[in-house]
Amino acid sequence: MTLIPNQPYPDLPAWENLASTLTNDWNVNLAGLSIQAFAEANTVSIFGRVNIGSARIGGYLPGHLMPNGSQGLTALIMKGPSCIVEIWGGGQIVMSNFSLGLTESQMIAQYQGQQLFFSGSYPRKVA
Repeated sequence: MTLIPNQPYPDLPAWENLASTLTNDWNVNLAGLSIQAFAEANTVSIFGRVNIGSARIGGYLPGHLMPNGSQGLTALIMKGPSCIVEIWGGGQIVMSNFSLGLTESQMIAQYQGQQLFFSGSYPRKVA
């Protein structure tokens, strides 16, 4: 990894597997969960594949991956529409039912068990 002057986190590993880190009492099914993130300079790149079971995808990113405010990422439901996955300022990752024009219960009833893919980059909070 090339060090960048004034980089706040110069010793981070490349891609981090966040599957077990994000479950933190959220009762997330690890069998359908794959989330990876890469922190570089002041940007985080993240991608994931999850089985839709609730709007909650994962809870509480590690501190060095926290966003600088809430962020929206492009997402796609397999054999379904595109939507938005939100990363809240507290580090929670949540599927946006509003981007589908549905309530949370309607979204789960319609898409439960299907795979959701999301990816994107966002500025991270400096420690």
